Amino acid sequence: MIGRYYDFDAQTAAEVVPVMQERMKNFGSSEREFMRDSAIGFCEWNCGNYYYHSRDAFAKSMMKNGLLEVID
Repeated sequence: MIGRYYDFDAQTAAEVVPVMQERMKNFGSSEREFMRDSAIGFCEWNCGNYYYHSRDAFAKSMMKNGLLEVID
């Protein structure tokens, strides 16, 4: 998923988590495990800090590090 653009409609940025999990075909793990594994991969990729204690924190971390953009 990294490097690919995908548009979707959501009410909050935190709604990106289940969309990412579905698109990455990672149904076997829990949402928490998915966010942790993604945060580890993102950190290795661009050395950013990613917080995954909640959907909102994870989405905000991705926005801060340039991996997620919210367009009104």
